[in-house]
Amino acid sequence: MAQEQPPMPAMDYHYEALDGKTGDLEAAYSDEIVVSETPETGLTSGEAKLRLAKYGYNQLPEKKESLILKFLSFFWGPMPCMIWLAAAVELVQCVTGSKEHYADFAVLLGLQFANGTVAFFEEHNAGNAIAELKASLAPKANVTRDGQNMIINARELVPGDLITLQIGSVIPADAQLIGERTIEVDQAALTGESLPVTMKAGDTAKMGSTVRRGEMDAVVVKTGANTFFGRAAGMISEVRQQGRFQKVLFNVMSFLMGLATVLVIIILCILLVDNGTSTKQLLESIGTAVVILIASIPIAMQVVATVTMAVGAGMLAKKKAIVARLSAIEELAGMHTLCSDKTGTLTLNKLKLDDPIMFGPMSAERLVFVSALAAKRLDAGQDAIDTCITNKALENSTKAEMGEYKQVNFIPFDPAIKRTEATLEHPKEGRFRVTKGAAPQILELCVDRAHVERKVLNVVNNLADRGYRALGVAVTNRDDKFEFAGVLSLFDPPRHDTKATIERAQAMGVQVKMITGDHTAIAIETARRLGMGCTIHCVSAMKSTQENDRQNSKEETKIDAKEGLIDVRQDLDDMILAADGFAEVLPEDKYKIVEVLQNSGQIVGMTGDGVNDAPALKKAEIGIAVEGATDAARAAADIVLTEPGLSVIIDAMLMSRKIFQRVRNYCIYRVAGTIQLIFFFFVAIFFRPSDAFEGESEKNFRLPVLAVVFITLVNDACVLTISRDNVISAKSPQAWHLKEVFIISAVLGFTAVAASICLLLVGFQAGKSDPSGLPCLVFEGCKANYGNVQSAVFLNLCISDIITVFSARTRSWFFTRRPAGALAIAFVFAVCSTSAISLFVSFAGMKHIGWRTAGVIWVYVIVCFLIRDGLKILAYYIIDTSGIIDRQGYLDLVQQKKKEMMSEEVCRKFSQDLVRAVKRSMDATDELFGFTKEIPERKDSY
Repeated sequence: MAQEQPPMPAMDYHYEALDGKTGDLEAAYSDEIVVSETPETGLTSGEAKLRLAKYGYNQLPEKKESLILKFLSFFWGPMPCMIWLAAAVELVQCVTGSKEHYADFAVLLGLQFANGTVAFFEEHNAGNAIAELKASLAPKANVTRDGQNMIINARELVPGDLITLQIGSVIPADAQLIGERTIEVDQAALTGESLPVTMKAGDTAKMGSTVRRGEMDAVVVKTGANTFFGRAAGMISEVRQQGRFQKVLFNVMSFLMGLATVLVIIILCILLVDNGTSTKQLLESIGTAVVILIASIPIAMQVVATVTMAVGAGMLAKKKAIVARLSAIEELAGMHTLCSDKTGTLTLNKLKLDDPIMFGPMSAERLVFVSALAAKRLDAGQDAIDTCITNKALENSTKAEMGEYKQVNFIPFDPAIKRTEATLEHPKEGRFRVTKGAAPQILELCVDRAHVERKVLNVVNNLADRGYRALGVAVTNRDDKFEFAGVLSLFDPPRHDTKATIERAQAMGVQVKMITGDHTAIAIETARRLGMGCTIHCVSAMKSTQENDRQNSKEETKIDAKEGLIDVRQDLDDMILAADGFAEVLPEDKYKIVEVLQNSGQIVGMTGDGVNDAPALKKAEIGIAVEGATDAARAAADIVLTEPGLSVIIDAMLMSRKIFQRVRNYCIYRVAGTIQLIFFFFVAIFFRPSDAFEGESEKNFRLPVLAVVFITLVNDACVLTISRDNVISAKSPQAWHLKEVFIISAVLGFTAVAASICLLLVGFQAGKSDPSGLPCLVFEGCKANYGNVQSAVFLNLCISDIITVFSARTRSWFFTRRPAGALAIAFVFAVCSTSAISLFVSFAGMKHIGWRTAGVIWVYVIVCFLIRDGLKILAYYIIDTSGIIDRQGYLDLVQQKKKEMMSEEVCRKFSQDLVRAVKRSMDATDELFGFTKEIPERKDSY
């Protein structure tokens, strides 16, 4: 173990005081509650209420943003400014005498206010939902009031409250420590200190810091805005990492904006060259170019994608999974490996206590009773082991009988010593001490160690081979020396649905790796029962294996799962990638495991519940805080589970893959739509109506501003319903493969451009003096004026753009999956409204068309759509067969090897053979497995 380094000096924080003088932040504290005024029984409920009224809730004041200013903020930004610019151009034309532009101006204003209002209410509703979720995740505090221990919301703490700070808890307020023990506190978020600080009685633990080791009582001295955290809140910045989804959206948006901007600038230059630069012509050209840019750039892409994931987050919340970071949903869809805790996630976390094994004159009933005394006396909040033992003791005793034993001192569990200890005092039995914990550590304290050690360790080994957790118990004699009293055996059975859940995960291409602090044999037994495979590595053995290989490259030692041999010459990273799980894991080992998996290209999910899990949760793409996790773990996680078990994660994974499909489908549709619109207008600008239509002065083909805006409105409104579209969850981890997205979008987009240009050519032929052929099929009387052609093209662009969504949402023929009702209704509404405008409305130079023309265009669009859908299928086939996209390479990051399943008897024999092999190979494998040369030491997690 590396030597402990001295803590880094705390960073000096200063602030601008109210009087304008700069001073040290902590020196500004005044009027602290005198610790001696707080009785051992804590405050009374009445006194707590008075202080709550005086000092207020223990929470930071939130800056309330004006709803009016918030609403107005949605009308400022790159895209709103473009719409304002287009509206201003139309208004100037109206003022200069072109009254026909009033309609364009009104529609642009309507579009602006509609977008801003919808966005405001969406965010406002989302903010309310987030506030409700935050309230459900409010931190708790262990406080003593009226002489009783209770769990309350941390916001209800008041100065003078007596609280208990436990390992893994976030300190809820500035509190002065009392008592004889010490604790280690992580203040990195406040002071930047990289190492935990050891604190003792008299020191002030600051709100927001985390207890890394130990347990201690403290008295609250400052709450809310008066705390160090409250004063320094303005100086503490939150680091936000850009997730995979943000990067994808940024790349797609950048490509489309760059493409559209370049082509629109060319269009504007052509308009200015052909129409001149007079004030009227200049304004008309700028207005046309700006509106085409608005229609081409996917304004709603971020909104649609966010709404889609927000809807999914709401569905996940109903499944007891609260999403703290929306982009984690998309990353969960691509997850290769889930590193799962064993206790409480794969198992019930409801330990069962078997009959104890005695090593002295004490009765089994008495052993359980004194073991229960070696626990923190709490009405609520005891850990699982203490709860199990206490409940067993209360079957034959009462709380009153336990209350006769006064707890003079208590040493809480510490991973460094792996035990708890209580000093007790009884009127008849006098003073004595009880300790319980990992058997090897308990034996080190006992005076009778030499006589019982081998027998105790054999018992512990046998229990471990059967998947039981063994705890040693020792009690002091009259000379205040510990004597070994017995062994308690506990077992945490797997959840009834865990095995089926793991099978579902494996069928979906996701491997589940067990990570536990328990002994290797316990992990193997649990893995065997769950069908996970029994390639479980002891982390300390893995570290020693790598070191052993470096020191002795010629030696080869093999221990096989069935023959008793394991290959110790494997590289550490390869061992991590090939393992089904890891045992005897320390919190810092989890970070390394995640890092190795990520370096291989995998997207990793990590579950955790303790403060020491926070670095690994942050490191993983998807950090998952399981039910009952500490405040620190929940703060570091992307998803917080409010229901125990692994099935919640699998449900979330299924949901995330559906959400991914919806967002990907929308991206394909929107890129295709942008290609269709911008390239059509780019090509159409070279068509000269003045040459094709008699009496027409327009030198370039273009649609009225109002028509282009309507195309944008109808398309965006229609695809908003894609957030609830029917999709099928993929059977394997999902990746974006942007090359594939752009290829499919290009096929759908450019074929639509070609179809629209063909219709435009037919329209221009209908303007000739003696048309024949196709114009006679499309237009009544074979003749059409410029306004009729504009309406025909408008109808074609609207329907062909909207109908593209049905092709984009499937890899096969569009009819192979039924669309959601909302999407179908939106499509029907869009088609009917655009058809009605083309049939009955004439505006801004556009002339309505007849039923025959509209019917031919509908048929034409459908035929072209079928051709486009077929070309899409062909494109997917070429992509899959030519290797343009290395889809299999992404899936092969996780090699689903065949699991070597072992029977219960073979599994026990393997563990026993493992120990014997270690003993026979002391020269090489003692160091490998971290065992002492005399007796193999069990590193049972307590």
